[in-house]
Amino acid sequence: MRQKIIALVDANAFFVSCEVVFNPALAGKPVVVLSGNDACVISRSPEAKAIGIKMQAMGSAVKRYIHSHGLTIFSTNPPLYRDLSRRVMQTLSHFCPSVEVYSVDEAFLDLTGFGERNLLDYGQQIRHTVKQWTGIPVSIGIAPTKTLAKIANHMAKARLSTEGVVDLTNEPRLDAVLSAVEVGDVWGIGRQTADKLQSRGIRTVLQLRQADPDWIRRKFNVITLRTLLELGGMSCLPVEKSADAQKGMMVTRCFGRPVTALAEMQEAVATHTTRLAEKLRQEGLATKMILVSMRTNRFTDIPQYEASRSVPLAAPTNSTDRLLPQALQATAALFRPGFQYYKAGVSASELIEVNQVQIGLFDDPTSAKSQRLMQAVDSIKQKLGTGSIKYAAVGLKQEWRTRLSYPSKRYTTCWEELPIAKA
Repeated sequence: MRQKIIALVDANAFFVSCEVVFNPALAGKPVVVLSGNDACVISRSPEAKAIGIKMQAMGSAVKRYIHSHGLTIFSTNPPLYRDLSRRVMQTLSHFCPSVEVYSVDEAFLDLTGFGERNLLDYGQQIRHTVKQWTGIPVSIGIAPTKTLAKIANHMAKARLSTEGVVDLTNEPRLDAVLSAVEVGDVWGIGRQTADKLQSRGIRTVLQLRQADPDWIRRKFNVITLRTLLELGGMSCLPVEKSADAQKGMMVTRCFGRPVTALAEMQEAVATHTTRLAEKLRQEGLATKMILVSMRTNRFTDIPQYEASRSVPLAAPTNSTDRLLPQALQATAALFRPGFQYYKAGVSASELIEVNQVQIGLFDDPTSAKSQRLMQAVDSIKQKLGTGSIKYAAVGLKQEWRTRLSYPSKRYTTCWEELPIAKA
């Protein structure tokens, strides 16, 4: 039986790297990307880390580094990041038939059968190609299991001498490697489990690997047992060749300032519903149910309120004009005056492919017209821009919108913001 070989490819400071692709002058300089509403740091360059900026640091707190250390700050730019992620994953598919997209910046590759190659050289080939084709730097960890590949990837990022690739498939010093990793840093071990393991004398990954499986199963859970087996080289988590059918979809945003009026809340929910319907149509999906939610900021000392409502639909749809009335009705029912709302969202569940929607004998005869209308709206937006046509329900000023004080352009997904090359 052939040994399993799994590689984890992880982009380095992915959001920052996306910004640097279109602004190469920032390479080697301190750069951070902030979360929605510019709340906190969600990505940082090594240079930003070196000057003391921590992940999750408050956005307002890092401004002082602009003048003192030449820090560059960007607000989050999801359209750009999603598109570059797609390009990275497409590039990886040229090197391996089995690619599991684990997150926006990570993918597992099943390299079983590639053992006759020099895996370090193959990893370097992957890195160089991804960098050349997309501009994104990646690190690669190779091992017999996903859990060990995670550890190898961490080593590839942390040690410059590895040149971005670490292979643990036949590492003779594996025990020494695992003894240097704390048990709380291993993939699959949460904080509570780590504390429990440490209280029982298991402080390193090597000690967990050497623990009695029966004892681990009795004292912990199947996830911890599976982690132990993976650390021992037994692959319990295969690379999924194709993603499962999408189960749900969500559009949710924090407000740029507290929302206290129903009219503004309805504008926000209408905006989110419009975007959700667009995403459904882009993916060729329809939904049987939507959920509207809203809440105050639970991290502030103000009266708290949080509520949500599910709305089953008479028939699966991705039509904005069919989803909007349902979402607005739910909003009116949920809204309570006297609260400072921080966030609202709309999600879709029970998704099915559009070509699988069953049309009943007594269905609304305007359904076909609605679909043609959506096609026309999408076509206009594609040609003239996202703000060229909109429903009145989304409002005009939208003073509640998420703050983006340091925006970058959507270089690859918006005609008006394409980079211009000048000779």
